[in-house]
Amino acid sequence: MKRLVYLFSAVLAIALIAGCKPKIVAVDITVQLFSENSPLAVEGIPVTLADAAGATTFTANTDAAGAAKFTVNPGSYVASCTFKNVEDGLRVVYNGSNSAILVAEQTEGSFKLELSKVQSQQLIIKELYCGGCPKDDGSGAYSNDGYIIVYNNSEFEADASDLVFGNLNPYNGHATNKYYGTDNKLVYESDNWVPAGGAVWYFKNPVKIPAYSQIVIAVFGAIDHTATVKASVDLSKADYYWMSNSEIPAYTNKKYAVAETIPASHYLSGIAINMGNAWVLSNTAPALYMGKMPKAQLEQLCNDTEKFDQTAGTGNVNWAVKFPKANVIGALEVFQSTKLETSNLRFPASLNTGYASLTNQKGYTIYRNVDKEATEALPENEGKIVYNYAGGTQDVNGSTDPSGIDAEASIAAGAHIIYLQTNDSGKDFHQRSVSSLKK
Repeated sequence: MKRLVYLFSAVLAIALIAGCKPKIVAVDITVQLFSENSPLAVEGIPVTLADAAGATTFTANTDAAGAAKFTVNPGSYVASCTFKNVEDGLRVVYNGSNSAILVAEQTEGSFKLELSKVQSQQLIIKELYCGGCPKDDGSGAYSNDGYIIVYNNSEFEADASDLVFGNLNPYNGHATNKYYGTDNKLVYESDNWVPAGGAVWYFKNPVKIPAYSQIVIAVFGAIDHTATVKASVDLSKADYYWMSNSEIPAYTNKKYAVAETIPASHYLSGIAINMGNAWVLSNTAPALYMGKMPKAQLEQLCNDTEKFDQTAGTGNVNWAVKFPKANVIGALEVFQSTKLETSNLRFPASLNTGYASLTNQKGYTIYRNVDKEATEALPENEGKIVYNYAGGTQDVNGSTDPSGIDAEASIAAGAHIIYLQTNDSGKDFHQRSVSSLKK
């Protein structure tokens, strides 16, 4: 009998304790879309709200005023939204996120979600290979075989003659970044420039890229690297281009090499900004930009040392060129997969809002995702699109193309591919397990 009394008392105590817990009251909140600091009144746009831990995600569509309504428990949330539209005949993508949504108890709130408006660029960075690959004998990694692929993402011929390439300081996303102020924001976030370091490269001769076509630009060695390392790539083809060191006397590193098959008319030239014997392109976490600027203007910008930025330190080891934001047409932010927590974005939100993850030394590349809707809408692609893409990676922070379209196989079948442009490297790119040049 005593045992039953004790058991009843214990159950009653647990019930009383449970009944004393404060009741969590859900809160109604509104997320209002904005663009260029004005409300974006578009109905039916899905808005995502995720808790800070990433464990729970809610989705709601906007009403006619561009507002999405949620009922959630108090806590911290991240709101995000991406949607595409056609305006004045141009494809436009709206993209943005707000990580400062704090929902208080019993207090309804309205939160602003500012979206960047991105008009589709004709010329885009399609692929970046910079992480290197394993040597045949397993003794380490080979990393002289970097390349960049530029793609004409339109149905019209593109003039690439004024394209320029470079990367932002610091060279690694996980390196100490002195460009962050006490407010934890980039000091140039609201300015009209970004800190270009290392060197800036440009074409010496006119370059035209046909519709839905590409050019391959070898960074250090425009040679057949597979002759040295089987897992590498052949960059010696006659229609490829090369970032030549021939006009930069300080660049004496032996990794600069070119095959006889590459015509001199396909050599790019560079202007060194920082001291060194080669261009410092990170093989783990670069912030690669593609800009557009006439040669004369570029030379003036990169040789006027009195106007260089010295936020990272004085002298030609640390200084940077203030490259105008308005001249940047492509931004690719890459973080090393094993150092994501200690990495920081280098591009301002007006150019890029996310990052692609790279596991280096495995022959992986950063490859742009397909715009599924736009590609499928092309009438000439009927019966030519190849699905069930399996070229992504599965290891540490691996990724794949969410469209499911195998871009390279589709191109081989005669399809025209339109690649995604949201100005968010995390949404626009994935980590590909094998270079697209190896098919």
